[in-house]
Order: sequence, then structure tokens, then C-alpha cells
Amino acid sequence: MKSPWHFGTYDEMSGPDGRPREVYQALSERLQKMPRAQLRSLDEQLEATMREMGVTFDIHRDRPWGSRAWFCDLLPQIFTPAEWSPLEAGVRQRLQAFEHFLKDIYGPKQILHDGVLPVSIVLGSEFFQRAAAALPLPGDSFLHLSGVAVCRLPDGTLAVKHHYFSHASGMSYMIQNRRALTRVIPQSFHDTGIHSISDVPTGILEMLRSHSSVPDPMVVLLTPGPLSPAYSEHSFLGRRMGIPLVRGGDLLVLNDEVYLKTVSGLSKVDVIYSRLTDRWLDPMVFRRDSMLGVPGLIHCIRKKSVAVVNAIGSQLSDDRALLPFSSQIIRYYLGEAPLLPTLPTYWLGDHDQRELVLADMEKFTIRGLYGERIYLGGDGHLPTQEKIDAVRLEILGDPARYVAQPQACDAQTISFQDGERRKSRQDHILFALRKSGGDIEVFPGALTRVSTKESVFTSSELGGGSKDTWVQVGVDKKSDEWDPSRQVDSKLPLHGVTGRVAEAYYWLGRYLERAYDLAGMVSVIESLELEELNPTERMNYRPVWNRILPMLEGSGSASRRTISSPEGRYRLAFDPAEPGSVISTIHRAFSNAESVLETLSLDAWAVMSGLRARFDAVDFQPDASVETLANASREFCLFAREMIPRFFGTAKCTMLADDGWNFCEIGQLLERAAITANAVTSIAGPLLQTSRASLRPHAVEIRLSAFLRLLNSRDIYRRVYQMRIEPLPLLELLWTNPVAPRSVLRCLQGCAARIREGENVLSPATNKALSAVETLLQEVQASDWEDLLARNKTGAAKSALQVHSDGLLQSLLGLHTVICDSFLNHQVLMHRETKPSFTA
Repeated sequence: MKSPWHFGTYDEMSGPDGRPREVYQALSERLQKMPRAQLRSLDEQLEATMREMGVTFDIHRDRPWGSRAWFCDLLPQIFTPAEWSPLEAGVRQRLQAFEHFLKDIYGPKQILHDGVLPVSIVLGSEFFQRAAAALPLPGDSFLHLSGVAVCRLPDGTLAVKHHYFSHASGMSYMIQNRRALTRVIPQSFHDTGIHSISDVPTGILEMLRSHSSVPDPMVVLLTPGPLSPAYSEHSFLGRRMGIPLVRGGDLLVLNDEVYLKTVSGLSKVDVIYSRLTDRWLDPMVFRRDSMLGVPGLIHCIRKKSVAVVNAIGSQLSDDRALLPFSSQIIRYYLGEAPLLPTLPTYWLGDHDQRELVLADMEKFTIRGLYGERIYLGGDGHLPTQEKIDAVRLEILGDPARYVAQPQACDAQTISFQDGERRKSRQDHILFALRKSGGDIEVFPGALTRVSTKESVFTSSELGGGSKDTWVQVGVDKKSDEWDPSRQVDSKLPLHGVTGRVAEAYYWLGRYLERAYDLAGMVSVIESLELEELNPTERMNYRPVWNRILPMLEGSGSASRRTISSPEGRYRLAFDPAEPGSVISTIHRAFSNAESVLETLSLDAWAVMSGLRARFDAVDFQPDASVETLANASREFCLFAREMIPRFFGTAKCTMLADDGWNFCEIGQLLERAAITANAVTSIAGPLLQTSRASLRPHAVEIRLSAFLRLLNSRDIYRRVYQMRIEPLPLLELLWTNPVAPRSVLRCLQGCAARIREGENVLSPATNKALSAVETLLQEVQASDWEDLLARNKTGAAKSALQVHSDGLLQSLLGLHTVICDSFLNHQVLMHRETKPSFTA
């Protein structure tokens, strides 16, 4: 295959004779023998597996249901022991040198006094943080978890392309690529022995815990939130390490200490693994407009009450203006020659380097000092003269903000997309961990980034994809030895669930129950329409449907749709502009699930992904034929009725029964109780007045039967009462029956039980919520439904039954406010052992 790029690149897959290199021969032959249809099927399985695992990356957020699925190639990248050993040694050397550099720059600045580096590059860097001077360092080091991007030179030499010392972004994708590939093509792993990377999160957690002196430190991962393109990585690491994934609003500073706001009160935080850049961490010290950080965090670091990894100020080592000086830095601090060369890098703030680059701009990739944006080149092709002229003007406006690297870099490889074999460019990010003793461990794997059909660049932020990266096991590999110090006390207490996480679960439960009930009503009506009903039966059924309709729309809605028509039901199922539709409600539920991805089990997430994918495939066509609308409504609503209980069942079997899941069930039960109470209240007046001469008993039976069927309770009624459907037993079934699943009494009892389970010691907030639930329970149990039915005053605006039912409904709806105020509104409620802010 002829190279599609203008600039020469090293061929990773093939030797000079064009034949596959020995290390790739078995894999290449296996994939070459597969027909295109089978390769396409494997591609689709790999993408579906990534979605099921929640592995996404989408800088543009351009998909209707959220992030783009992460692309992983079927063909892995393989490093031999002979290639990997010098890479390991080079990464260790570079990290040691830049650790010395950071300590020097935030201390005596001797390297600047000696004239080794230009002062303007260092002290003028956007990443130089004066506030970091004299800050206590966790483990007496700046860099604990780092990344290094490497690429091939045209002769095959591996060279350092960029530093990601302060933020090792991509570790989870390295691990997830391996997990996905073992699921889809496990037979490929039979051809070679490779190092495992499954223990990487455990190693990171051990490192984080070592930076606190308390026996059971509270460790959290600070994330910008779901809008971050790498949020799925943050979720994965939080889940695999078993630590809370928090945002700035989940934390507060009190008495010189950082606390996590949980539903049980405040819990002290000891170590923060930050995925925020320094400038956003503390609005009292850095950017005043930051809504992502924690006000007062730097003060707490100075007081040594909390450790932040990596240390504040470490991002200076990522400044691309320092890349041309990497060799000088290594020699200055270590007295050694660099083991890994640096890709030739030109800082355009220097006049001579700038003139060299501007004279031959088409040969260079032009980047800024920070971020992944590429201004020119980077794709191996010659840019147009218009593009060169535009970038030249931009550079001359502020040349010190740019660096240039030769386009003749990155390797050429083979990747498979949509069943097609195509040539791609690739580079690699290696990751390293500083252990508690100071030793540096380079993880035996990498994030190999590749260009794709959608993007000519390798960078994930620019649309690039990835490969699984294998490091072959050498013949002299030593077996791992058990270190008893790594064993964690099995009796360690669980840390609390944040109010934000509990709120997301609460709404997840409510929205899924709402979608489940509405889908049930739509599918029941579609089934009833297919039944052979006589005109009288059909006339008696339909008023029930319209009585239920108010519960489907928010107050103040301008909608005039009816659930009685196929068109109305189709819109209630699929209209994305209708806030109360099934699809809109599922969308809200999915957003809440995505925001707590780190706490959801993979099995539960797979069910949510399947539900989302099915509704995502719907092409909203309200002008289709009545038969098409009815069939679509019935089919998809039945699917929702199948998948939502599966989610709850799967989650209950595979997740911790902690406060988070408790609030999901509280939300589900409260929503079910509200829907039931609202439905009964809506028919309390006109439907239950059996004494009216115009309504025969048989007609009442038909209407009540339809009503119970809409609430999925008709068979339960038959089993409990074994009689015709009458108003009094219907009221007792739906309000006060202790075993009926839709009974308001049973739902409230379930809410109370889960609130009690949330804490070992009842707090004032818990007592307040329990008191409100138990008061309403007493009111429901004290209701005399027979008397209320009998007291039907002629001429009254509302019957006694209507007034009483409406009162219970309003109290039930008011429980939402009580629960939010007690648990979900980030109240400042301290544990008993926490010292108060002031003393009398």
C-alpha cells in the first residue's frame, strides 16, 4: 500500500520488504483471512461493548444521547521487550529530572541563575503558579501520576513528543481498550504473552492513600463534571478505585479543613486526586470566576490538612516551550545524557528558531504552548499557501505562544474501520506512577492514539481513536511477590454518598418510574384498541383515559393532546419536544445515570445503554399512518416496560446497597405513590359516584376495570378480592393495602424503611424526613373510605372523597420538598465528632 502522506513515516506494521513484522504476523494473518462483513461485525461489537462499559470521549458533545463512543482498533500495538526497556528507563529519567526542576523553580531557581534556561520561558509561563512556592508537597514530590507522549522518527527511533506530567489523561482508556478487546476477539491473545494492566487503579489508590497519615483516609477524585470530554475516564477511575467522584460544589472548607457534603453530613477529606488544571482549583487564589474549584483549598494545603495530587504548580512541566530544553534539564540535574531523545521542537519566541520555521512552514506542525489545538500541519499533508499565510500572521502577532515540530514524525500503521483495512498515523502516551517509597513505576501498556476516518489527527481531543497496547513478556520476567502491606483492613467503614450523587439517584428512580408507568398506559390503551369491544364498552373505556391525562403533563402546559387518539399516544411516547413524553423522561433518567457513572455497576449501565440505544433509533414521524403510529407506540413502550424493571433488578443484584441506591428506590417509590394518588384523585368525583342513575353498575365495572388495567393492578385486585371491581375495595387496594405494589401505603412504608437504613445514628435531617413520612402514613391508615364514599352531598362543589384524596395527594407531593431539604440540598450538617466553627 502506498503511503497516503507527503512526509515520510516509519512503517510500524511492515518491514522494508513490505512483509508484516514478525511480532504482528499471526495477528495480521488472522484479520486478513476474515471477510469484510465479519470485520464490520467485529467493529460494531467493539463499539457496542465500549458503549455498554460507558467508555466515551466527545469534545463536541454532538450525539443526541451524549458522548461519542470511544474508538478502539481491532489490531493492537505491540512493543517487544527490547523496545520497551529503553522506553521505561527514559521515562523514569525524564520524570526524575523534571521533579528536580519543579522543586528548584519553586525554590531557589538555581537553573535560572546559572543561565541554563531563559527566565521568560519559565517565570512567564501561564502554568507557573507563584502561589505554589513553599506549599507542602505530598510525599515531598510534585509529580506522582504522569504521562509522556512518544512518537516514531522516520528511522524508527522513539522520541518524546509532549509532556503530560501533571495530568495523566488516558489511563482508563488504556485499560478499557484491553477489556473490550478481550471480550470481542479473545482468540488474539493466544498468540503472545503480554503484561497485565488490570492492577493499575489499585496501584494509584495505594499511592493516594499513602499521602495521608490517618489509618483510613478519605480520598476523592475531583472532576470538572459530565461536560468534560474525558468524564467517562474520571468515572471509571473513581469506580475502580472505590473513591467518590466529586465536583467543586461537593466540597467545602471549614476550620482549615476540606469536607465532603454527604447525605449524612460532612465528612473530612484527606487526599484529593485532582483532574482540574491549577487555575480552576481555588477561586480565592487563582481565577476568580472559577465555579469548578473549592474556595480556600490552597489555605488547607498550607495547613497540611489535605493533600492534592499532583501538587499545585506541577503543570509548569507540561509547557511545550520547555521541550527544546529537555536535554539541558536532564544533564543539569542528573548529570546524564538523555536516554530518550526529544522530537525536535522549536520555540517561536526565539528569533533564530522562528526564522528557521517561518522559512519552511509547510514542513512543520504548529501548536500552542498549551492544549491540543493544531494551527498548521499535524496530518502529514502539505498545507495550502492560504493556510500558511494565515498562520504566519497569527504567529507574528505573539510568537512566544507557539512551538513547531517536524511533520515527519508519527508512525504509519494499519487500522480497521467499518470492515475496511486502512492506513493511519499513530503515537503513544505512556503512564508512570511514583510509589510511596519514591520509586517510579512505568505501567506496562500505553494509550496508542491513531487517526481515523473522521479525523486526520491522533489526538483524542481532535477526534482521534486508539489501539490496545501490548507489552510482551520477556523471558527474564520475575514473578510478582505478595506484599502484605498492600492488604487493606476489611473492616474499613464505607464513606458517605454526596448529596449530588444521592440527588442524581433520586431523580433517576423518579424518571424511570414515570417512564415505566406512562409506557404502560400507552401500551395498555393500544392493546385495548385492538380488542373486539362493542360500542358501549368502548364508550365506557375512553373517559377513563382522558381522566388520567392530567397526570401526564406538567402544570401550565399548553399541550392539548389526548391519550385517546393514536396520534396523541405516539407523541406521548416519542415527541422529544414534549417534556412528559416517554422518550424525554428516559433522556432525563439517562443524564442522571451518566452523572453517577462511577457508582453504577457495569451491568446496570449496560441495561441503561440498551434502553437509550433503542429509543435513540426512533425516527420521529408524527405524520405517518395511524397503523404505523400505533404499532410503534406499542412496540417501544413494551420495550421500555421490559427494560426498566430489568435495570432495577440488575442494579439491586450488582450494586452496593448504600445511600445512593437507597435514594434511587426512594425516588422510585415516591413517584409511584404520587402517580397512583394522582390517578385515584382524578377519578374520585365523577367515576366513583355509583348512585347516579345515568351510570349503570356494569358501566362502572368496565370503567374501573380499565382504570386498574392502566395502573397494572387489575390482576392484583382479582387476586386480593376475588370479586367484581367496586369503588370501596379499589380505594383500599390503591391507598392502604400493605402488599399491593402500587399501594400508597406500601410505597410510603418502603420510603421510611430506606431512610432509616441510610444512617446508623439518626440525624436531625433523618428525623425530620421520617416524621413527615410517618405522619402521612398515619393519615392514610386513618382514612375511612367507606364513610367518605357515603358522604356525597348533592350540590357540593367537591365530594368529601375528592377533598380528602386531594389533601392526601398534596401532602404526598410535599414529601419531595422535605426529602430535598433534609438530604439533597447540600445542607451543612456535621458529624458529632466534627468540631463546630464557633464555641460559646
